[in-house]
Amino acid sequence: MDRIFLFSLVLFSALQRACGAVDPAYFSTLESSASKSSSSVISFGYIIQLIFSLGIVFGFIYIAAKYILPRFQSSSKSRIIEVTDKLVLEPQVTSYVIKAGSTSWLIIVSGKTVARIDKLEGDL
Repeated sequence: MDRIFLFSLVLFSALQRACGAVDPAYFSTLESSASKSSSSVISFGYIIQLIFSLGIVFGFIYIAAKYILPRFQSSSKSRIIEVTDKLVLEPQVTSYVIKAGSTSWLIIVSGKTVARIDKLEGDL
């Protein structure tokens, strides 16, 4: 996690140096130049800066999706209990075959209730 923080800090400082510090006088000169000319001016440097900024944003999204989000997903894999089959009977009503050891159970889950229907023996 510290590496990602340092990486983002370095990228942010590089972006600040590349774009320059935000100067309030810059915006007033833009307004005065826009009032003098009827067409807006888009320079080549502005387009490069926009592409560079979008690349950084998409890079952060990629890093978050690839490395950070999988850490928040729960992988509750058990070696003892296993769901061998699942069947949706109705909306919010599902039947499961759960196996623990050599014994299996058929259960129905509906809303906030769980009902054990039958104990199954043998291979399934």
